[in-house]
Amino acid sequence: MKRDRFFVLLCLIVTLSSCGPTRFYAGFTPTEVMHGMALLGPLSEQYYIDKQNYEAYSDSLSLVSESLITSYVEEILPITQRVQLNQIETEEAIAFMDFITSQKQKMRGEYPIPVALDDLLELRGERYGLLICAYGMTRDIKGYAKDVAKGLLVGIATAVLTMGAASMYGIPVNYYSNIYAAILDSETDRIVFYNLHGQGAEINPIQPVPVMRQLDSIFRDFLK
Repeated sequence: MKRDRFFVLLCLIVTLSSCGPTRFYAGFTPTEVMHGMALLGPLSEQYYIDKQNYEAYSDSLSLVSESLITSYVEEILPITQRVQLNQIETEEAIAFMDFITSQKQKMRGEYPIPVALDDLLELRGERYGLLICAYGMTRDIKGYAKDVAKGLLVGIATAVLTMGAASMYGIPVNYYSNIYAAILDSETDRIVFYNLHGQGAEINPIQPVPVMRQLDSIFRDFLK
């Protein structure tokens, strides 16, 4: 997975989730997947910021994130099999999610799913496939404390120089987590469900409880 793709998608998620509803829900219910559906991925890209504030992609954190998502989704949804995506399928999945996220809510069910994912579902003998993607960040506590202290000093200095006219400063983000999901229907070649949990500032992407809460939020209406 390439970071620039995820970064674009992350920006779209923050923008759209702050503007209005993001959920696409075509009356799809668990009854319709009583025979199950495949879990595609999940795809997760996790970054770590060290005490020098250097940000780097982390394979291990990404795997932890994927494991947490998989474990909980298999508990709450009728997953029949987990399907790992190859590079082409991964690229198509990310591009598709990018595109769907950028569309108006009511239009999301109008676009065909990626051919590679459609073929994959048919090859696996599954009509439905659950595609989940995640993007997140964790950081070194010492580096976080240093950033907070720096922010305070900048705020105080600004207040002094402006005689109190300005004293705002930014508190750095300690954790960040976005999770978004779509259910693909290989029979109609369309999505039947889409939702996300965006603006996940201060949500730890590699801790079970926060991840479970995000997934509960995403699938709450679906599981009613």
